[in-house]
Amino acid sequence: MKTLASRSFFRTFDLLLAAANPSTMPSCWNQDGVACARERHSFGSGTYNFAVEVVTMTRPGRQGWTLMVVKEFWWTGDREKELRSTRWAQVLSGRRNDVIAWMHKQEERLDLEPGPSATATACGAV
Repeated sequence: MKTLASRSFFRTFDLLLAAANPSTMPSCWNQDGVACARERHSFGSGTYNFAVEVVTMTRPGRQGWTLMVVKEFWWTGDREKELRSTRWAQVLSGRRNDVIAWMHKQEERLDLEPGPSATATACGAV
């Protein structure tokens, strides 16, 4: 994983989301020292629908950072025909290399321990 636009980055990101809660996605959780928050914005009509999911990940501390990942989906009214989907990630604060290093660590952990992550906890959990 060398960039925030690589397939490897988004594969790891999707696996992290699934590991946080495999059945239903909570609105916030903690993953290996990083606070994560998910928002979904959507609109539907008879002709088209769209949804935007925004996940903000914040690592506090000396080498802290904030990352925003956005996934956008468009489809026709019957949800059977996807018109377009796009995704992107942007470091909002901190160093990009620190974000990539953390994601690489998560990628290695997920490859070694498939399935739900023991380090993912709900917001406010001790």
